[in-house]
Amino acid sequence: MRPKIYHMWRDGWGSYFELHVHRTAKSMIASMKKDPLFGGAVMADMLGCVFPVSVINPTTGKRDGLFAYMHLNEEHLGVGVIAHECLHVAFAHERMIMFDCSYGADCGQDEERLAYLLTDIIRGVYDVLYKNGHIKKGKNGNGGCSGKKDN
Repeated sequence: MRPKIYHMWRDGWGSYFELHVHRTAKSMIASMKKDPLFGGAVMADMLGCVFPVSVINPTTGKRDGLFAYMHLNEEHLGVGVIAHECLHVAFAHERMIMFDCSYGADCGQDEERLAYLLTDIIRGVYDVLYKNGHIKKGKNGNGGCSGKKDN
């Protein structure tokens, strides 16, 4: 079965990433193994994957705007997997589009830009997954931090 593919744009962006949502982890891995872009870099236990790309139009010599492919599957759509892969998308944007990022000891402009970018990416991916029926109620995953009430 083919994945559902969504083009993910952010307001003000001239660039986008593709979100590929597969029904199962097995179908995601099989699809990625067939894709020459991955060059065999597919592990059997992958829960999701982001692959940065730089596509240049041979006629114009300009980028077409695509900077990454994100692959997720409906069996593993917990908040941890989604946030993890969205961070890879944010860094792909920094590497493929911004080209210049510096993260030092203090929170500077680059770090703030990345934080807002990550927020927008997670919100956009989650909204698309939810609105298109990929995330089901009560299937939001386990793990991560847990809260405990202080006295």
